[in-house]
Amino acid sequence: MILQKNARENLTVIARQVGLSIDSVHKRIKKMQKANVFQQSIKINPVIVGYPLVSDIRIRLRNTHAAKVDKMISYLRAHPNIINLFRMMGEWDIICVMVGKDAPDLNKTSLEIRDKFADIISDWRSCLQLELLKFEHYDMTKL
Repeated sequence: MILQKNARENLTVIARQVGLSIDSVHKRIKKMQKANVFQQSIKINPVIVGYPLVSDIRIRLRNTHAAKVDKMISYLRAHPNIINLFRMMGEWDIICVMVGKDAPDLNKTSLEIRDKFADIISDWRSCLQLELLKFEHYDMTKL
């Protein structure tokens, strides 16, 4: 959890805090990276880089043949305007976050996806985000 507070923490400091050698800490971090326990990334706020419209999209599917759903998920993963994508269990099957430069851009992306997968989308609900209050930080130290 030390790295969650400061991802650039010096190995010497970590080793001192956990009571291990620097080499042991380094090996454990590499092992955790390979196991995808955590990943290095940079968080970018889309509003600041020219995408002021951020929409939360909830999608309910019908006629869900695995191949069609996989095709849709692959398409959404590759789409530059989709910045988060989740497969869900419950009322909605897929939730994604879509960004747009302006309302026509957001609408164009929305219509493009809805038209392309109209045969399997039974419901589509979007909600425009007004303010970013918390951004992708899961504090595992509180679990």
